[in-house]
Amino acid sequence: MFSISLMRKNKMSVRAKELETAIKAAREAGKILLAYYGKVTPRYKKDRSIVTDADLASEKLIKDILKKEFPGYSFLAEESGLEDNHSEYEWVIDPLDGTTNYSIKNPFYNVSIALAKNDSPVLGVVYYPFQDELFYATEDGGAYLNGEKIQVSTTGSMRDAFICFCHGHDQKTVKKATDAYAKIKPLTDRLRQIGASELELSYLGCGRVDAFYMLAQNPWDVASGTLIVREARGRVTDIDGKPFNLKSMDAVASNGLVHKELLELLKQ
Repeated sequence: MFSISLMRKNKMSVRAKELETAIKAAREAGKILLAYYGKVTPRYKKDRSIVTDADLASEKLIKDILKKEFPGYSFLAEESGLEDNHSEYEWVIDPLDGTTNYSIKNPFYNVSIALAKNDSPVLGVVYYPFQDELFYATEDGGAYLNGEKIQVSTTGSMRDAFICFCHGHDQKTVKKATDAYAKIKPLTDRLRQIGASELELSYLGCGRVDAFYMLAQNPWDVASGTLIVREARGRVTDIDGKPFNLKSMDAVASNGLVHKELLELLKQ
């Protein structure tokens, strides 16, 4: 485990308390997810997405830790929704990103905790408990993996790019995602739907993949990862190429070099 002092050396002292608390919450939530792993019974929400006891236990712990230190901040969490405390700061929480993977014992899942100011992420933490990988970033402070600075890849063409994607559950979005797949797949056989958007964005930030897009997202799906990509010298927009924020309907992220071509394909 890296030292908290590294965060201060890495120009993160502006939000040191928020970052340290978010990291603590993410790691503690990760312990809960590991303890429940392989022991949950999935239940279905109205939108057909899955929830488990692990999601609920993780979210409660995260909120308890954050509220103790920042009681005046607002909260937006996947399972409990919005808690509006009329603050310009809002914690955006996905207690178990990749629940479907988790429910079938696929270890590609994570905890995501972001802090947003006026709908723009200013801090993001993504913890991958299965491999003990902690990705984090603060606005203008760079992006890191277990204390080491990261940056996006230098892949310059769609033909060579490894691209991940996610999408919403409604039929219109599924059709849109299917059409996008049909356009992109012939250009690169490295197109994958892995099933944990915040971790996929973190992989983009450290150069393991080259681009990512999500159609019809929720804020907690992308709040941390989009900041990590930005701080790792990548590019994040909506599907029309406009600046991304947490009210954007879609997210397109890349190393910057394949962004224009990807946008053109998605908009066709």
